[in-house]
Amino acid sequence: MTLPASPDVLVVGGGVIGCAIARVLARRGRSVLLVDRGAIGGESSTAAAGVLSVGSGDAAGSSLALRRAGLGRFPALAEALRDETDIDVELHLDGVAILALDEAEAAAQRERVAERRAQGLRAEWLDAGALREAEPRANPAACGAALYPDDGRVTCERLVEALAEAARRKGATVVPGAEARAAERRGDWLVRVHASGTWITPRWVVLAAGAWAARIPGIAPELPVRPVRGQMLALRPPDGSLRHVLFHRDGCLTPRRSGEVLVGGTVEEGGFDTAVTAPGVLTLLDDVRRIAPAGLEWPIVRMWAGLRPAVPAGGPLIGRHPRVENLIVATGHYRNGILLAQVTAEAVTALVEGTAVPPEVVPFGLA
Repeated sequence: MTLPASPDVLVVGGGVIGCAIARVLARRGRSVLLVDRGAIGGESSTAAAGVLSVGSGDAAGSSLALRRAGLGRFPALAEALRDETDIDVELHLDGVAILALDEAEAAAQRERVAERRAQGLRAEWLDAGALREAEPRANPAACGAALYPDDGRVTCERLVEALAEAARRKGATVVPGAEARAAERRGDWLVRVHASGTWITPRWVVLAAGAWAARIPGIAPELPVRPVRGQMLALRPPDGSLRHVLFHRDGCLTPRRSGEVLVGGTVEEGGFDTAVTAPGVLTLLDDVRRIAPAGLEWPIVRMWAGLRPAVPAGGPLIGRHPRVENLIVATGHYRNGILLAQVTAEAVTALVEGTAVPPEVVPFGLA
């Protein structure tokens, strides 16, 4: 494929963040070229479980405000993508529950429910009986659970597919297997980027390459982005799935409309290694044992791993590069790339157009 030589915007990275950005920019009439080193959505975006966690997450302050902004955009986004592409992203805002397996955990979760209510979020405590009724497959030894009824899930693969297709239909050029291998700066300007055997001279460059954001020579090697591996597996219950996303500590079980239950993921500092390991699988199976012990009898149908983009301050990083005038960074979303895709895309588009970014994004700009 011959790549456009001088697009308004070159988006480097074809995960959920890059595809969301390409769609919004293309809808605003910008000429957009998106390139990715591999398959579109082939890395962490489609390796994720797709949990949309706000009340059920640990965020506070500006991070909580950003997550709420991200979740609030999802119903309209899902409807728009269905209209634009006929793809159902399988959005289910039917609640996330955090189990308590002893009285100390129950007390902590009841306190958390009160805190979330004070922050204006819906939250409720389910005692043991109410939990059995709401989620019969949950661990029968659980004392109860904190339920966050506005949180939910989406099918990541379908979301990325829909975003990429919507961008294409609005005129964006989306090119998998086109690795950005080099870039040339002149002073404070990123002049051109080399991808797929050709030099591209865009007006703007958006760096949305996830865990690989600092590994493209000449663009922003100083970014403090590192990969954090998450291993996952999928189970297939023989007689129906879970009703809700279930958490306990770092473990999570996520039902899919397909009937699968996703388990994961681990949190491992292992560089760019995406191997599935025996210790990782044992950790995931222990999560199943604690959350829904009956799941240990369900067949394992898939196992995989992805690399989350992490930054020391917690991230994400969304903003103009402080030393490169035409470079916008959108990375470091860690475990929240799916949740924050649309609000990130709106912020990047505002930066390109010189308008105000969503206020929830402002604290996450680059210093």
